[in-house]
Amino acid sequence: MLQRFYFTICFSLLFYAAVAQETEVIENNPNYQFQSEKQQETQKTAPQKKVAPYQKSWSFGGNIGLSFWNSGTDILLAPKAYYHVSPMFMTGFGVTYIYSSAEDDFAKYSQNSFGASVMGAFRPIPYLQLSAEYEGLQTNGNSNFKFPADREENNYSYWNNAIYLGASFVSRNVSFGVRYDVLYDSTRSVYSSAWSPVIGFYF
Repeated sequence: MLQRFYFTICFSLLFYAAVAQETEVIENNPNYQFQSEKQQETQKTAPQKKVAPYQKSWSFGGNIGLSFWNSGTDILLAPKAYYHVSPMFMTGFGVTYIYSSAEDDFAKYSQNSFGASVMGAFRPIPYLQLSAEYEGLQTNGNSNFKFPADREENNYSYWNNAIYLGASFVSRNVSFGVRYDVLYDSTRSVYSSAWSPVIGFYF
């Protein structure tokens, strides 16, 4: 009778020690995950994923254009610098130079426009960019008719303000879309329409 009692106590102690060894938990480490020896020989801790903060940065790009039409030439150079405030917002500034000239049987003209711009852009989704941009251009030019009675050269100089609201599709380092000049004046703007296409590059 005593032998059975001692055997039961010994068996119970051995069983309790085995169970306690398999269920031991490191209380001081909240990331500890228990794994028994049957599941894995070494113990592991649960890794914590750390998200790196967004790094504000600069990029550079702009627009460039060259066209020839009816004995005319248009050249556009508009480099820009962009500051990425967040993945959704960026701001920037740039300079613009436009040369335009044309000549036909009746008249000829040439003009130079130069100025600067500031802009802000918002990307509600990675592929869509909404922008607002102010651009001021100083235009200097001359024109004259080829008739013998009127060969006097006409020189002109003026300043023009423009505010563009635009929408563009963005694919990696390239964006293309349209913009609209809410201050458009056909007698002063260097563009033939309030609507104009826009193509941007970012590096």
